[in-house]
Amino acid sequence: MILRGVLALIAGCAFTVVACGYRGVDVWVWDWADVTFSSRYRTRWGTPWTSLGRMRLQFGFLGAGLLTAGLVAVTR
Repeated sequence: MILRGVLALIAGCAFTVVACGYRGVDVWVWDWADVTFSSRYRTRWGTPWTSLGRMRLQFGFLGAGLLTAGLVAVTR
């Protein structure tokens, strides 16, 4: 259970870093998604997201959820 909590904390931190745009990580993820996702999931911008702001918002919500879940798992 503690291992799951620690992994959730690490993933939550990574998602939060992307959401905050620390040192251009958000643009790197945007470019990676542009190259990786197939044409079925792409929008006209090339990535699954319609804008960089929407991507950062989704990563922020998921990061907050993972951080919360990780803290709950580690402190139990």
